[in-house]
Amino acid sequence: MLSGKNISYARGVSSLFNDISFTLKKEQMIIVRGKNGSGKSTLLRLLAGLIRPQPQMLFWKEEEITSNNLSTYQQNLLYFGHRLALHPEALVKDQMRLWQDIYGISEKVIGEALEIWDVSRLISQKIAHLSQGQQKRLSLSRCSWLDRPLWILDEPQAGLDQEGRVALTKILQEHLKRGGMVIQATHEEDTAPDGIWL
Repeated sequence: MLSGKNISYARGVSSLFNDISFTLKKEQMIIVRGKNGSGKSTLLRLLAGLIRPQPQMLFWKEEEITSNNLSTYQQNLLYFGHRLALHPEALVKDQMRLWQDIYGISEKVIGEALEIWDVSRLISQKIAHLSQGQQKRLSLSRCSWLDRPLWILDEPQAGLDQEGRVALTKILQEHLKRGGMVIQATHEEDTAPDGIWL
């Protein structure tokens, strides 16, 4: 369970958001909706611990997230931001090997995930030569092989074609059914109506 209490953030003298509170439990999703520049990405970075939270602001399993336990908390989440965390000059298969080394995931498991996202046929191509949508699918494949209960996703639908969006929706539903939790930012009005507005 992740809880936020009276979350506020200011950039200089400008306040991006104030007094946001929520509780996210297993099998639940929170949608953060707002226009570009409204502070969605900043909020998600704060929830992922990439911006250090203020005291008594974030709680994981009812324990306050501090500098002492931040890394432990982050080992429970998958963060997907606007930067896709890919090496553009690497081949797709080289990126796979890097993931294997960092996370201790087998080649078979990652390969099966690439098939789900329809990028397995691209393993010998340079990442920089892939389309934006293909690169995004490759990065989103982490959702299919990295076992983390909390997903924090910043506009994952952006740049995806219809087939990619269908795959994303299916993966999200499966994650929630397994007891996972999702916080997802979007500016699209046709996404689920419930959520935090910025």
